[in-house]
Amino acid sequence: MSKGSTSDDSLRVDRRVEGPAVVLHVTGEIDMSTAPVLAEACDQAIAGTGSRVVVDLTDVTFFGSAGLAVLLDARQRGERAGTEIRLVADGRPVLRSIEIAGVQEMLPIYPDLAGALA
Repeated sequence: MSKGSTSDDSLRVDRRVEGPAVVLHVTGEIDMSTAPVLAEACDQAIAGTGSRVVVDLTDVTFFGSAGLAVLLDARQRGERAGTEIRLVADGRPVLRSIEIAGVQEMLPIYPDLAGALA
């Protein structure tokens, strides 16, 4: 299992490999200033995986439109690379933003990590 992390003062992304998937566990706030940290982690995960990247957002306390843009972009890049992007989200900050934007059909969301990895 390989691990790594990328962080900013208010955002941390821990990376680990679970079987055929790369899991990005995101903690903190995703806004205009921290979105590039998430984008970089997604880019690296897509480049370094075969089939699936799971972005675990259960510990995200703020999820702005910049975060949504990063995930939609990652989904498109993943599709081109043959990599599926799955989200784990159970908190109001993330789910509410996705709902308001109306993109829940575009981003597969799972209530827990086990479901996203299955």
